[in-house]
Amino acid sequence: MVLALASAVMADNAAASAGSVDFSIGGVVATRPDGQQRPLTKGAELENGDAIHTNSGRAQLRFPDGAYVSLQPNTVLVIREYNFDGKTDGSERGFFSLLRGAMRAVTGLIGRVHHSAYQIVTPTATVGIRGTGGLIVILPDGSTLIRGSSGIWSLSNASGSIDVPAGTSGLASTDSSTPPQETSGVPSVPPAPPRTAGSGFVAGDERNSAGNPVALRVVPLQSGGGYSANIAYGVTLAGTVGVLNSAGSATGSFDTSGRLTGVSSGSNTYQLISGAQTEFGTDGILAWGRWIGSAAVPGARPGIESYNADQGLHYVIGMPTPTLPASGTATYALLGATSPTYVDGHTAPGVFSGSINVTFGARPVAAMDFNIAMPDQTFALKATATSLSGSTFAVSAAATNSSVCSVACPANINGFFAGANAERIGLGYIINPGFTASQAYSVLGAAAFEK
Repeated sequence: MVLALASAVMADNAAASAGSVDFSIGGVVATRPDGQQRPLTKGAELENGDAIHTNSGRAQLRFPDGAYVSLQPNTVLVIREYNFDGKTDGSERGFFSLLRGAMRAVTGLIGRVHHSAYQIVTPTATVGIRGTGGLIVILPDGSTLIRGSSGIWSLSNASGSIDVPAGTSGLASTDSSTPPQETSGVPSVPPAPPRTAGSGFVAGDERNSAGNPVALRVVPLQSGGGYSANIAYGVTLAGTVGVLNSAGSATGSFDTSGRLTGVSSGSNTYQLISGAQTEFGTDGILAWGRWIGSAAVPGARPGIESYNADQGLHYVIGMPTPTLPASGTATYALLGATSPTYVDGHTAPGVFSGSINVTFGARPVAAMDFNIAMPDQTFALKATATSLSGSTFAVSAAATNSSVCSVACPANINGFFAGANAERIGLGYIINPGFTASQAYSVLGAAAFEK
């Protein structure tokens, strides 16, 4: 059934050369979207829409961007969409579905600049990359286990996303309400067959846009001006109050890893003084994280707030998109997020999940659907931003909660598009359940999305 659906999706793609077979042993075949099969032997060409079945055999596939894939026995891999004309200009695509079995992968140029251009969908997760090598296994119960060997994997499902650096493992279970988790488990695959000359798995080169081998790393954001940022935090006034601010044309200060240490915009300045950063992430376009400890923030008296591990200042920052696309639609999946916190820290942090659908045009529309699961309750936050002002948006919203705000809890979302082609969205949010006049139960967070 799953394979039939995947093949049906591929039926609209025109046949095109999408790679070739480096070597093949056993009864490896390719099934076209129309159901026709052909054997895959060394040198065979691959096409968009091909479903590769290794059966009891193995195969190594080579792609024009320098990527390699090694398929284990009893594996089914679908080439959903592959496109590479030698450029990393945003038109490149490497979209695959691993329906069964296991695969080793070393990426090439696709995904190197535009990370969202490379994607592997499994029955329980979506796997993304940031210049990566590793192993992906579909376990007998359908869950997805990955092990990174270089770069960083991202492992996502409907409830969240985690980064899986080299030397670590991540697991997405069959329960879509449970976000992926880091695990100590290591994928196991059948032992390799005896090698003959030229038939071993080739570690694909890490390459730059000119095709030359390079050492790959995510280039962190650099200190300077021109950034957009969204910042959510608490201040102690007559009680504890939640604040959500946007910083446009902001100047950001970063450490060597790309962690934000200070940001200023107009008369507002935020500075980490003596504290730590948690839940930090960056892809070179956006950076996000949460400050804990001592920080200088606007509105604080006498200017300094001290946050414990269950509180914090949440941020997302990046270079705004100069001009939004004139037309088209896009779905943005969660790239990373801080754990939402109550401003008074009366419980442990929660979990954020969600997605954004955008229709571009003269009056762009961004439809947001988020879930904020705190230890003591869950909020469903839906909002639509219309008539976006340039690359930024701010919208008043309503969050629902079955126990305290079944009609509406006031909420606000501030966001911005980032990257040259609006390939990212960064946003901050605040929900005010209104339990007390001090808003001690306000929920805060920040998130990053990619299309």
